[in-house]
Amino acid sequence: MAGATSNPTKRVVALLNFLARRPGRSYSLSDLSRELTISKSTLHPLVETLAEAGYLMRDESSRLIRLGPVLTGIGAAALGHRAHMVDSLRPAMEVLAHDLDAHCLVSAVFDDWIVPIAAAGEPSRVTTLFRLGARANPFAPPLGVLFLASKPMSEVQDWLDRAQPPMDPAEIELALSAVDLLRTTGVAAASRLDVKARIEKALDDYATVADESQLPDMMRELRRSQYAFTDFSRLDRVEVDWIGIPLCDERGRVDAALVVLNLPDRRNGPEMLEIATRMKDAVRAVPGVRLLAGTDERTVSARQSVGRGA
Repeated sequence: MAGATSNPTKRVVALLNFLARRPGRSYSLSDLSRELTISKSTLHPLVETLAEAGYLMRDESSRLIRLGPVLTGIGAAALGHRAHMVDSLRPAMEVLAHDLDAHCLVSAVFDDWIVPIAAAGEPSRVTTLFRLGARANPFAPPLGVLFLASKPMSEVQDWLDRAQPPMDPAEIELALSAVDLLRTTGVAAASRLDVKARIEKALDDYATVADESQLPDMMRELRRSQYAFTDFSRLDRVEVDWIGIPLCDERGRVDAALVVLNLPDRRNGPEMLEIATRMKDAVRAVPGVRLLAGTDERTVSARQSVGRGA
């Protein structure tokens, strides 16, 4: 973390990120100094300035520091047009999360990252890490399938080209099979794998201690695994990383994704589709939120359209 605190602006980022990862908790100046490896004399004026602006709050009696209310408005502004969608979906997300004993997320793509923008639920077991606003999943194969359902094939090709190191034909086949499954069913899902957990841990610490050089090898290992589902007729039960459905804007373009994760039990393909049906039914009851439209012959097979190796 020391490397992130040698620059004044990075100190502010490190402070806000630390508190954002621990919502609802308060810290003394000494606690923050120790956790961030920033001297109290350096940290004090940062805290005072951010508190004056409302980005932080400091209790008058205990002097404990926590996130401030101004960040709420900034967060809503950052969501832009998606803010209304998130507000509309919250009740349905709470019901789904409660009924499934799972977490329910809405995620969107911002530049090169898939970012959770809303969450509901407190499941009895947590296997998948997430933090609202965190850049925890890169938009690169095999991650990001949910956002490709309405994309032209040139953009699917762009997604494939994001892979580092470049994909071999077998990896491309797996990725495009997952896209095809999404386009025919309106659903995508993935198995919980150890390498995905390692990627999550590395990216959770990305701004502080993660070794960036390890990520390409881990991503390649994930691409070569049976991570993204390519067949919902499978009857063997697996530990599920997530089950998701695309959410579309008024033009039918995928704008976000609704995802259920941290399910308590292993599931087979038909059971995953049953959960997805419950998700779709919940979304249909929400005004202004649209599901993926039906497929046609032009979009059913990504493998036939992308000009790379099957």
